[in-house]
Amino acid sequence: MAHPFTDEQRETIRARLMDSARVHAISPGVKKTSLDMLTTDAGISKSSFYKFFDSKEQLFLEISAQWEAQVIACANTALMQAEGENDKRRAANMVYAAFKTIYSLGIIRFLHEDLPEVMQALPQADASRHYLSSAQGLFAMLHKAKIHFTEPDDVVLASIEILYLSILHINQVGASFFPALATLVVGACDRLVAE
Repeated sequence: MAHPFTDEQRETIRARLMDSARVHAISPGVKKTSLDMLTTDAGISKSSFYKFFDSKEQLFLEISAQWEAQVIACANTALMQAEGENDKRRAANMVYAAFKTIYSLGIIRFLHEDLPEVMQALPQADASRHYLSSAQGLFAMLHKAKIHFTEPDDVVLASIEILYLSILHINQVGASFFPALATLVVGACDRLVAE
């Protein structure tokens, strides 16, 4: 007869599952990560996995939410550091910091390829409650910071999405990528952010 996990064991196992999911999300990716891989790393059986998460996708959604919180925290720190600057500079600092954080976490491929599929596999209520695309998330942060725009929201969202998609090509661009990205972000904010 199986004994229930203690609270301490549950906390430890949950942390191991989260750590394993973070590693596997970056490489080899969600599709190539089996439940066996995750449970082996956590030291539990496959049947025990369901005492912690309803599905593999729920686990990956949870790590995605943690990464999103890190991106938001870094973007908000950049916004605070630009206090006293005009809104164009504040917005540029925030957006650039978000992109740098996404890159430093190593989650570009996960956000672009895996997360949309994870969201499709989840019940609609879970997906809509937890997920914003990168462009939508940055747009929401800018609104929360009371940044006002000169163009319609769909143009601003499309501009953010184009900048975000450029990160997928960082290896092709090389060492000049981030200086060029900074130039593009500043230019976009000069055009899209109201005085």
